[in-house]
Amino acid sequence: MNLEQMEYISEVSRTSSISLAAQNLHVSQAAISQSISLLEKEIGIVIFKRSRFGTTPTDEGKFVIKTANEILNKVNEIRDEGKFLNSSYTGDLTIASIPSLFITLLPQTLSKFKKDFPKVRISIKEMGGREIIDEISKNRIDLGLTILTDEIKNNSNKYFKAQTLLDGRMNVCVSKDSPLASKDTLTIKELKDYPLVIYGGKNWSKYIEDFEQNVGLFNILFTTNNSEAIKRMVSEGLAISLLTDVMLINDIYVNNGDIVTIPLIDYKPNIISFGAVRFTNKKEKLTKKFLEYLQVCAKNL
Repeated sequence: MNLEQMEYISEVSRTSSISLAAQNLHVSQAAISQSISLLEKEIGIVIFKRSRFGTTPTDEGKFVIKTANEILNKVNEIRDEGKFLNSSYTGDLTIASIPSLFITLLPQTLSKFKKDFPKVRISIKEMGGREIIDEISKNRIDLGLTILTDEIKNNSNKYFKAQTLLDGRMNVCVSKDSPLASKDTLTIKELKDYPLVIYGGKNWSKYIEDFEQNVGLFNILFTTNNSEAIKRMVSEGLAISLLTDVMLINDIYVNNGDIVTIPLIDYKPNIISFGAVRFTNKKEKLTKKFLEYLQVCAKNL
């Protein structure tokens, strides 16, 4: 028993004709006739009497048809409600994201969300994690996508709500021709003598400061927010770098083998949480709906 059969018996009852019902529903007469016969066999009731004068309901069939129409009415109510809910999401949504989520999670989410809620106007900004928190605190953005540091997690209940979307780990990125490329894992100490290009931002600076306290100063060539520049330097064998696996999702340099990624094993915290930050009382309905889409897309990465 399925919804299609409900539609068939309802239309046949309305038109008193299988041929007219087939025309109206854009299916063949045989498809309708066979589907109704299967339903009659399944429930043990003859729904229609077929004759050269037309197709009319049996007494038992009238009850089945009445119930089928009730089911179809409820289905239409659900569809109408769905359309209303979709159309009720309107307004502006300003989102800021760190680059790693800007190029991995956000495009897929935006595509799906805008398809379902075309009336929502979305503005996207790319910025660092500290800037995002600052912008949220000043009510300049509605939703921020960033690394969830311990500080953010500890303050999330006081000032804003933080929600984890992805967990990442740090990887050493080296050229395929690097002597490190054959390693299964690497430690911080093993990186010390190699030229290093570092991603900009206070979170990354803090990691490097902690590393240098343990093993001494690194040979840092430069720091940049341009991930493309970092990966090109690495692929050409001019330096190595540290990037999270989240930043390397579907990365062309990794996929074609120009860059080899090796897990870094001796750093804390060894799990880097990426997530969304928002004020709980700001555009609650809209931001929560966008978060639902972020969660679904994050699971599919």
